[in-house]
Amino acid sequence: MQKKLPNPAGDLFKRIVRSAGNLTDVRGLVLSGVLLGLHAVLGGLKIPFALDNRITLTFAVNAAVGIILGPVPAAVVGGAGDVLGYLINPGGGPYFPGFTLSGMLGGFIYGLFLYGITLSPDRKKATAKSALLVILSCAVVTFFVNIVLNTYWLSVLYKKAFAIFSAARIIKNLVVYPLHAVVVFALFTLTERTGIRKKYL
Repeated sequence: MQKKLPNPAGDLFKRIVRSAGNLTDVRGLVLSGVLLGLHAVLGGLKIPFALDNRITLTFAVNAAVGIILGPVPAAVVGGAGDVLGYLINPGGGPYFPGFTLSGMLGGFIYGLFLYGITLSPDRKKATAKSALLVILSCAVVTFFVNIVLNTYWLSVLYKKAFAIFSAARIIKNLVVYPLHAVVVFALFTLTERTGIRKKYL
């Protein structure tokens, strides 16, 4: 009997489809709503960082939704949370749809890397795999979404050259990247040990 070869692309597609099902499930909808509210609240809590840069904790909510419910709900919560956060706190700056897209992409990326992954019964191997996936997901979000996309949105919004914003934003994101990775890994570990991660697969 011929051994079935692994199909990473097919498995990934199945996980994406499975995650979309959480938006039609009552439990998934309720949890999405709760985390959406938390996203909006945290979006209004901005920690000042050098040269008008600010740090928020919305990434933690995006990551939590991605880990538990998957990439599709995480994209919905990330985008809707950005809009809702602006409506709650319009004084935080002008609304720009590019940042909504960034919120959606950030959540989707976390879910793509961290939802429904199979871990080894061996704790050391499981920890190593989850840590690697957390590091990779945070790296993609930090570079592609936070540094490239969000810096581009700022240059469009304020009609200034990309380079004017890029240096400060690169420094900021490199500084906070380890914090992001630690927080996301802690969330993943918590959802794994409490069994929450497996309830929505």
